[in-house]
Amino acid sequence: MQRVSITQEMRQRAAAESDRRNAHIRHHFEVSHLTGQERDQLGFVGEFACSTFLGMEWKDNIREDYLTVDDYDFIFNGHRIDVKTETVPYTYAMSILQGKIKDDGLYGRRLIHQGQFNLLYKYDKVIFGLCIRNQMDYWYPIGYMDTTDIINDFPPTSQRPDGGKYPFPGSPVPTSMLKPLDELFSKE
Repeated sequence: MQRVSITQEMRQRAAAESDRRNAHIRHHFEVSHLTGQERDQLGFVGEFACSTFLGMEWKDNIREDYLTVDDYDFIFNGHRIDVKTETVPYTYAMSILQGKIKDDGLYGRRLIHQGQFNLLYKYDKVIFGLCIRNQMDYWYPIGYMDTTDIINDFPPTSQRPDGGKYPFPGSPVPTSMLKPLDELFSKE
């Protein structure tokens, strides 16, 4: 199982960047298991860990300021990349990472908030990763998808495939359709 250690330096820098950005950001959603600050820090930690996974120096991708919405998190192999990181309870995380999660079941889809969906045209690819909830020592890559596929095939909805409702309207990307990150290392 591939993973990246989340270092103390990454955590500290994520907290600092979250504080710097906070005055300039409009949050799209809230979740009950993370505060707004923890959610912001998770996003930065995910970007840092993903950069590390791809063999990049994570500090090189930190923005100078946050006065405007970014056009991407970083560029890798000529692709504008956005990283989405979530926390998932242990049992579901193991099912996702072992490729056993059912797309139409609980935690089977990677959800992009409808407010963020409108920004997808700025990116070429979205990389999805997770941290195990309450054990945030590692970032685990799940996979990636081209943003044109997300835009064309997975418009935001509130309805889950099992008949329930998502906590917020979003683009429900099936986990089984994600491509392995190893494919990003070769130029298309």
